Amino acid sequence: MLKTVRSVRTQILILLLAFIIAPTTIISIFTISKSTDMIEQNAMDLMETALGHSKENMSNFMNDAADATLTIMTNDAIIGPILKMDKPRSVQQSIAVANLLEKYLYELKVHGVIAKEIAVINLSNEIIYSGASTFRPDADLNWYGQVDRLNGKPYWGSYENNGKYIYVARKVQTYIKSADRFEPLGAVLISFDENDFSSINSSVKLAHNSEILIANGDGQMISSSDPTLVGSSLPAEMFPLARQGNRIDLSPVFAQNEASRLTVYDTIPNSDWSIIVSSPVDDVLHTQRSISRIILLSTGLCVIVAFILAAFLAHRMTLPLKQLSKEVKRQIKSGDFSFWPLPASRRQDEIADLGQGFYRLVADLNETKNMMHQAEMMKREAEFEAMKSKIKPHFLYNSLESIRMLAVINKDPVTADMIKSLGHLFRYIITNQKNNITLADELEYLHSYINLQRLRYEDRLKVEIDISGEWMNARIQKLVLQPLVENSIEHGINRKRGAELIRITASRSEHGVLLQVWDDGAGIDPDTLASIRASLEDPQSNKDHIGLLNVHRRLRLHFGEPYGLTIDSEPGVYTSVFVLIPERE
Repeated sequence: MLKTVRSVRTQILILLLAFIIAPTTIISIFTISKSTDMIEQNAMDLMETALGHSKENMSNFMNDAADATLTIMTNDAIIGPILKMDKPRSVQQSIAVANLLEKYLYELKVHGVIAKEIAVINLSNEIIYSGASTFRPDADLNWYGQVDRLNGKPYWGSYENNGKYIYVARKVQTYIKSADRFEPLGAVLISFDENDFSSINSSVKLAHNSEILIANGDGQMISSSDPTLVGSSLPAEMFPLARQGNRIDLSPVFAQNEASRLTVYDTIPNSDWSIIVSSPVDDVLHTQRSISRIILLSTGLCVIVAFILAAFLAHRMTLPLKQLSKEVKRQIKSGDFSFWPLPASRRQDEIADLGQGFYRLVADLNETKNMMHQAEMMKREAEFEAMKSKIKPHFLYNSLESIRMLAVINKDPVTADMIKSLGHLFRYIITNQKNNITLADELEYLHSYINLQRLRYEDRLKVEIDISGEWMNARIQKLVLQPLVENSIEHGINRKRGAELIRITASRSEHGVLLQVWDDGAGIDPDTLASIRASLEDPQSNKDHIGLLNVHRRLRLHFGEPYGLTIDSEPGVYTSVFVLIPERE
């Protein structure tokens, strides 16, 4: 038999692995890998092209702006009255200089250099503006040191004053012939709005969601095609950037889910700035994902065809087992296990022998199960009858009735009521009524028991019964609720000072009617609670809590699973016993 099963499994695996799945999977993985590399390389080539165009645009713009500052520096009509005069300039001179600066600002805009302002600053940080008047020399104490270090060459920087600005500045100096040296006079500065500056690259063709970033020598983003990225910084050890082939860590700039990006970069001539072109890997590989889906779909179709062929072969070889499984499921669903012997199979092989052997096994188990169930029912019924026999004699009830009448004659109503309730309890127990009674009958008996306990405990016992009339005809066995209430009194109320309340309720559940007996007594510690729960689930348990076990087992034997008791408790707070019975009249 084992040899036959192993042979079927081997044939299916050989068919799948040798002819379809293994080669198809290898080819698919190879194709996807190659297509990914090609698409990524094409994306890098496009980004290199965009980087070159952007670098050219930025260089041309920055050269034009630097030339504009040089033109202003060499115009003595502007520089003379502001930087070279020893005495204060007149109002007419200031107006004339301002007009010349406004003229230069206009000419810059005409030639495509969209400047925001022009500023001339002397060594005392006095400024003559034309344009927006946003630059503040005292905001960055380092800017003039950088300008002075370059000794007349253009210096590019950025600042923020109710907006983000880019500027180019040059030091103005004069030659002292007698001392054969140059003396600094001040600086000329032209600034640009960051939005206008970033628009220089608007003509550069970029892939979807790609970005062009301009970073200064400290790694701070001073311009970007995405304004939200301006001001963020990269790690300082990466700057100044150079073409070293290593990728840049862009995680400080982009959000965590966007930091995986393809990047190319280069330095901008005549500055310490760097230009970076970046694109999200997910967007670059969007086309590759479509190709991968097609490849995976094709592979899946091939695998499906392979499984169909293998299923046909397996069907031919395992048909008797399928028939056996179908018959077993049908019989189990109907609850009838006595379905042996069946007609012999036309195939006389190991599988047919297995089926006949299984039928015989199920028949034997079914017979054994029925015998054990009958024995257990007889045992529980005998236990219950033995319990009733202790209080069954009719003369006891008759004697109690005589005593009650005597108490009435002697005008002792309290005693008479106690004896009446006790007599009702005995009548309920010894009656020949079947165990399967209504919930209304059980509650009537429970009221008599509660009346007895109230006479005993007086104001220390409060019992609330909140059960709707729709449940009164539900079937239940005798002596189910009384043992639970007795447990609540003896093990809950009596063991906790101030405890007095027992609540009995009913509600609908998935499997029937769920009764609850709740008390605010001493509760049950976790170890004892675990022991009780284990006893309820163990049919062979003979531990303590005989009352609970007796009730649970009688319900389980009479109604079957999942009916019976469940218990929940919190030490010192409450104990709750749930009784699940069928919802039928």
